[in-house]
Amino acid sequence: MNVMSHDGFAVRIPEIPSRYRANCSKEWGMFVTGDTKNMTASEAKDAGHTRGKFVDMAVCWVGTKILTFKPHYFNEPFGEIWGIPVAGEMKDAFHANCSELSTFLIHRQSKDKLQMTFGDINREAFNEWAASGMNGNPEDFAKAKLEEIYFSSIFRFEMQDAEGEYGRYFWVKTSQHPANDKNELAALKIAKDIYLEQLNGINLRCVDLRLEDNQAIALGEIEAEEQETLPASKAKKQLKSASK
Repeated sequence: MNVMSHDGFAVRIPEIPSRYRANCSKEWGMFVTGDTKNMTASEAKDAGHTRGKFVDMAVCWVGTKILTFKPHYFNEPFGEIWGIPVAGEMKDAFHANCSELSTFLIHRQSKDKLQMTFGDINREAFNEWAASGMNGNPEDFAKAKLEEIYFSSIFRFEMQDAEGEYGRYFWVKTSQHPANDKNELAALKIAKDIYLEQLNGINLRCVDLRLEDNQAIALGEIEAEEQETLPASKAKKQLKSASK
């Protein structure tokens, strides 16, 4: 068993990623796990597949994937969240002194809102860099600021109720707060270790091979479509050149 620990708090690193889904449709609005196909939200809850409306995490890695999940999503960008649950029903399955590296995807509004949160952090970092005399590279300064917030904050991902063109739906709101106890501080230390290893290409723990394969197929389809349209684009350019 692969385990990382710090200050009396242990985190299990499963060989097959511990995957959850943020089900944002209609009556759901909760995190789920396992096979819930053809189930209602109440049936999924009775079967033990639901994990509540929020999770607090020490975030290890945030990425973007181009994925296809038929029949609803074709070659669309998803945010990939990896973290260590420290509160919420994902954490409740574990003893107070341990947790497990977990992952889930966010999409559309949820992903856009998360990017806006990080955009706000980058803007604040840019202002700090300017106020401090503009020493060094502003991108390096912003990256260091983002990492500082990453590993001093617990991130909450929470379902928010909304009404749209097609009726009720949910999206995942991202917020952050300081660590509340020594276990959360320990989780943040482990999360930073995982992040640095991932960043430097050592012990890549935040990798879901299922998603890597999905993205490879999606990117291949996009490239094929671009190649199909390329001759037409060249023809248009040649036509424009001939008309001059």
